[in-house]
Amino acid sequence: MSQDTHFEKSRLPRDLHADSTAITELVTARIEHDDIDYGTAALGHDELIALVADCCAAWLDALAEVPYSLEPARRAGRLKAERGIPLESLLHAFRVAGLVFWEIIVESADGHDRAALPRLSTLVWATVDAYSVAAADTYRRVVAGGTTPPGQGMLRALLDPGLPPGQRAELGRRMGLSPRAVAVVLVGDVHLDAAGVVTASTVLGDELITLVAAGAPATLERALRTVRARAGASRPFTDLAAAPTALDQARFALRCAGPTETGLHSYGSAPERALIAANPELASDVFGDLLAAFDRLDPEDCGLLIDTAMAWYALGGSSTAVGKRLHLHRNTVRHRLERIERLTGKAFASPADAALLYLALHTRLLRAADGRSVPVSAPPRDGSRAD
Repeated sequence: MSQDTHFEKSRLPRDLHADSTAITELVTARIEHDDIDYGTAALGHDELIALVADCCAAWLDALAEVPYSLEPARRAGRLKAERGIPLESLLHAFRVAGLVFWEIIVESADGHDRAALPRLSTLVWATVDAYSVAAADTYRRVVAGGTTPPGQGMLRALLDPGLPPGQRAELGRRMGLSPRAVAVVLVGDVHLDAAGVVTASTVLGDELITLVAAGAPATLERALRTVRARAGASRPFTDLAAAPTALDQARFALRCAGPTETGLHSYGSAPERALIAANPELASDVFGDLLAAFDRLDPEDCGLLIDTAMAWYALGGSSTAVGKRLHLHRNTVRHRLERIERLTGKAFASPADAALLYLALHTRLLRAADGRSVPVSAPPRDGSRAD
């Protein structure tokens, strides 16, 4: 007997239609549980359950291989764009819904229905894909052509790599961006108020994202110099098609900033940190022995040593200059550096050793920035201090 014959005789499409209300409730509950954007006032429970009910009804039609409508998908895309719900959350909701829908089908199938499951799987995921495409297309059209403030849906759409080029150009015009403007994307708690620039902000997850654009690079640079908060900045760009990549750069740049540093950390401005941040686990492993030497110290003691070493690197290896910056006697600086040499077995006079120490210290700083605990054991046995 063919698979199609089994499918025609399957009771599943009929029984699932009868259970549509329960299916809608299960799908809605999973979406609200898995995605924070659907657990807030951005979209009420009754609104979401109505959307899910319409989508599930169309999917059940698809299972029965009768014509189904894409209108529920378009309505979902339109509503979520208007409410400022991120596109990624919209698409994630369809994936979650499809997964729950398929789980229900599998759980409802008995022995006779098993032969129909491959065909049902094809129908389910083809329909979920069609709905995702239709919803995303409507979402982008609404955001690009609507009156949503730049701080919300428009910027989110601009940062979407799937936005068509024609819509991206029109969106930039609506946001007041000159075709020749130079822009950067910032990630961090930045509230920029500077003359001569256009800004737009939005929140993605727990990140505040800001686009800053100006008619000339010098104007943009002056505005960015006013930023005092810890933030990551992308490279400047003039083509709005680069906005999604710029967001990735700004996020990465923030990962390269130390936990106590303020101001902007620009993408690519510190190559050594970029290499460490790209694979922090590898860096921690490679420099494990050097890091352990610092981890065993009293935290205050360790901080004094690291501050002194980092100043030594920043000031070209001049103990006199380090002393002036840190208000220390030159001999105190030398004593701290010598102590680091004893702890690590590395010599600042050796270029290779100095380079390894430099990378290890940056690894430790970025490990703290990641929020990972820095292990601390008892102070050194000799009980000595950094100075």
